[in-house]
Amino acid sequence: MGAVRQFNETDLISWSKVNAPGLDEIQTTLLSSQFQRNILDEKYAPELFGSGSYAETQERPIIEFLPVFSPIKTAQVGIRKKFTGGFDTQLMATTDQRSASSAVSGQYNNVTTTVLSFTLQMDLWRDLFGRVSEAQRINAELDTKRATLEKEIKTRAFEIALRRIYWSLVAVNEQIKIAERLKITANSQVSDAQKRLKNSIGDAGEVARYEAQVASRTGQVIFLGYQRENYLKQLKTLLPDLGSDQLELAPYDMDKTIGMVLECSQVITREATIPFNFTKYDEVLTLLREVKGNQKKINDRYSDVDVKLFGTVKSTGIGSDSTGPNSYQGSYGGSFDDMDNNNRTGFETGLSLVIPLGDAKETTQKTKTLYDEKLLKSQMDQTHAMVVSTHTQLARSMGLINEVIATQRVGTAALEKRLKVIRQKYAQARISVNDLILDQDALLTSELTTIDAQLQAVNILFDYLMVFTDTPCGFNRI
Repeated sequence: MGAVRQFNETDLISWSKVNAPGLDEIQTTLLSSQFQRNILDEKYAPELFGSGSYAETQERPIIEFLPVFSPIKTAQVGIRKKFTGGFDTQLMATTDQRSASSAVSGQYNNVTTTVLSFTLQMDLWRDLFGRVSEAQRINAELDTKRATLEKEIKTRAFEIALRRIYWSLVAVNEQIKIAERLKITANSQVSDAQKRLKNSIGDAGEVARYEAQVASRTGQVIFLGYQRENYLKQLKTLLPDLGSDQLELAPYDMDKTIGMVLECSQVITREATIPFNFTKYDEVLTLLREVKGNQKKINDRYSDVDVKLFGTVKSTGIGSDSTGPNSYQGSYGGSFDDMDNNNRTGFETGLSLVIPLGDAKETTQKTKTLYDEKLLKSQMDQTHAMVVSTHTQLARSMGLINEVIATQRVGTAALEKRLKVIRQKYAQARISVNDLILDQDALLTSELTTIDAQLQAVNILFDYLMVFTDTPCGFNRI
C-alpha cells in the first residue's frame, strides 16, 4: 500500500502538470501542427549544396588529336533559396580541372575552368507574386494558432474531467455518511426490538423487519463504497503517479461550493446574448473562416498552367597558360584571374511551360475544392452550433436544476419533521414498524436525491465551462 494522500481540486490540477498521459496526448496535437508548419518552412529555408568528383583512366583516344583527359577533378558549391513571392534563386560556383598528354595535340596540365553563376526563376502565372505559396504559408500559421487554442481548450477540459471525478467523490462521500448514519440508527432499532421481544412486549416479525432494514442499509453503504472505488480508479487512470497511493478527500465545504455554483449560474443567466468573450471558440471560428478563404485561393490554381521565366548570369574563367610549344599549365587561381582581367560574362534566359492535358487535374481540383469546403463548413457550423446550444440549453438546465435543489431541500426538511412525529406515534404503538421504516426510507431517498441533484448542478456547470472557459466566476478560478 502506498502513502496516504489527502487532496482537493487544486491538488489534482497541480499533480496533472507533473505526469498526465492525457495532457501529453493533447500536446501532440499542437506538435503535429507545428511539425506540418515546419515542413512548409523548410521549403523556403536557404540551402547550401555541393558535390565533387575525381575520374582517372588509361584509355586510348579514338582520334589521335583528341586527347583523353585524365585525371578529371570537378567540384561545385552553391546556395539556393525559394521565396513565397514565387521566386527561386541560386548562386553557384563550379570548377573543372583536367590533364591530358598527346603527341599530336600537346601537353595539358591541370587546365582549369571555373564558372560563377546566379540564376533567378520567377513564376509567371500559377504562383505569380506568391499568391499560392503565401496562402499556404498563412494557412500553416493559422492552423498552428488554432492548434494552440484547441490545446488550451482541451487542457481545460482535462482539468474539468479531474474536477468532475473529485466532486463525484465528494457526493458519494456525503451519501456514504448519510447511509452510515442511518445504518447506525437501524442497528439501534434492531437492538431495541430484540429487547422488546425478550421482554415479551414485541414480536419476531418486528425484529426481522428491522434486521432487513439493517441489511438494506449495509448493502447501500457497500454499493456506495463500490462507486467510490470506481471514481478513484478513474482518477488513477488519468494520473498514473497516484497508482499505489491511498487517496482521501481533504476537508471540504459542500454548502460553500453549491453557493459558488449558484453564483456562477447567475453570471451565466444574466447574459442575454451568447457571451463570445467567455469562450475561445469564437477565435477558432475566425481562424477557420480565414483558412477557408485562403484554401479557396490555393484550390482555384490547382489545375492552372505552370509558366516560369528563368534567367542566369554567369562568368567563366579558364586557367591555361602556355609554357612552351604545345604545352599548357593551368590552376584554380589562373581561372579566377582570367575572369577578373577579362570580360567573360554571359547570360541565358528562357521560359518553361507545363500544361495539364485531359481533365484529370480539373477533376481532382473539383473534388478537393468540394472536400475542403464541406470539411471547413462542417467544422464551423458544428463549432458555432455547440457554442450557441451550450449557452441557450445549459443555461436553462442550470436554472431548472437549481429549482430542483431548492425544492428537494424543502421536501427533505418536511420529511425530517414528519419522521419526528412518526417516531412518537411508533413509540406510542399507534403505527406499525412498516410505517416507521417507510418514512425512514423516504427521508434517506430524499437526502440521497438532494446530493445527486447538487452533483448534477455541478456537472451541468462543468459542461458549460468546457465551452465557455473564461466565464468570470469563483467556481471557474480553480
